[in-house]
Amino acid sequence: MIARINKFVGVTLSYGYAIVAVLTFAEVCARYIFNSPTQWSVEIVILIAALHYIMGGAQAAADETHIRITAIYDRLPASAQYVLTLFERVLVIVVCAIVGLWAFYQAQFAIQIGERSGSNWNTPSPMILKVVVVIGIVMIGLQAVEYLIRDLRKHNEP
Repeated sequence: MIARINKFVGVTLSYGYAIVAVLTFAEVCARYIFNSPTQWSVEIVILIAALHYIMGGAQAAADETHIRITAIYDRLPASAQYVLTLFERVLVIVVCAIVGLWAFYQAQFAIQIGERSGSNWNTPSPMILKVVVVIGIVMIGLQAVEYLIRDLRKHNEP
């Protein structure tokens, strides 16, 4: 279930890059053709791209397309691969718990102070991104838990 959510969110947010392309093109035209750059387009482009970048980690975890050094892993017997996979899942859960807790405190503080970008447009994008980092880390951690349970069940089947 978590995998479906992570894949859906990742694919859905990837369509934001169409908006990024249009806004970037419009900004280039405004700046270099009309000599009238906008104050907001770069900030929106960064926000949209960062949202997908953060949640893309959960999608990669769901698709199991994360980086793995296969030169050694693929040469190991199935039992050793299984143990390494379990170790990977547990390590991801622990790292997500530690980093997630830290990110939660950062997001909580950003919300309390109403953190803003400080630019001319002064959007709350830093606060939004800090909250999304927490969500992304939680989704990666939950994905690792789901796959750990799946791997343990599959190994214990007759």
